[in-house]
Amino acid sequence: MHPVITYVQHPPLQDLYRAFMDGFSDYMIRFDMNEAQFEAVFLVRDQNQPTRSIVAYADGRPVAVMLSGVAHLDTGWVTRCGGLAVAPDYRHLGIAHELMRQFDEQATGTRLLEVIQGNEPALALYDRLGYRVVREIMYFQSVPTETSVARERASILELFDTYYPAAAHKPTWQVDVRTTQQQTELVRVVEGEKTGALLFRRNLLLDVFGRDEDAAWLLRAAAAEGPIRLTLTSDRPALLSAARQLGFVQDEIAQFEMIKPGIET
Repeated sequence: MHPVITYVQHPPLQDLYRAFMDGFSDYMIRFDMNEAQFEAVFLVRDQNQPTRSIVAYADGRPVAVMLSGVAHLDTGWVTRCGGLAVAPDYRHLGIAHELMRQFDEQATGTRLLEVIQGNEPALALYDRLGYRVVREIMYFQSVPTETSVARERASILELFDTYYPAAAHKPTWQVDVRTTQQQTELVRVVEGEKTGALLFRRNLLLDVFGRDEDAAWLLRAAAAEGPIRLTLTSDRPALLSAARQLGFVQDEIAQFEMIKPGIET
């Protein structure tokens, strides 16, 4: 006999956490965190909002979760699914499909999500629901570099007043300071006529602002003061080429960013 499944939007934090940990217990990435760490990373930093998130209960037990957040950017409203997971014993009951149906029903503007490449069940689900891949997300670890670039810390206001408005690229949700809450440092780099800016969260390079022809120069400057990790996307081929040219090591895990157009409300 199938269990009785109920769905609750804005559930208690402990149920969000429990459903998340159970759902991702056999995931490709190991999540080892307590409830406070889960809240700090997935709710505060990544701006998944409990009021928009949903937990599925099986006979009263939290067994699946859909995390969600919404933001208004230059391109309009974007609603993100920031995590979808079903506990192993409760899969193939239509729970993931129903969580995504409810996500889509409440979403405003463009629907957005990321999925690990190779996660075929999730990719098949999102494809059936009308999502399409728009770019790949790849992760790198730097190697030692040398540079004579002058680095100076810049006001974070320059990010919003100068660099974001002038940028030709669109950052992913998790590195976009306009959609997340994270402590960041903006560093201006200058050498002769060359100039650019680097956005860091500790040793994680979140974003790069500068000319494509200066991509290798910018990445050398980013990694010159110690090892960094960086997120790059397939729609910035100059940076990808520069990272590989410099010998940066790409992670085995990569993601697809997928979207579904929506109607503004």
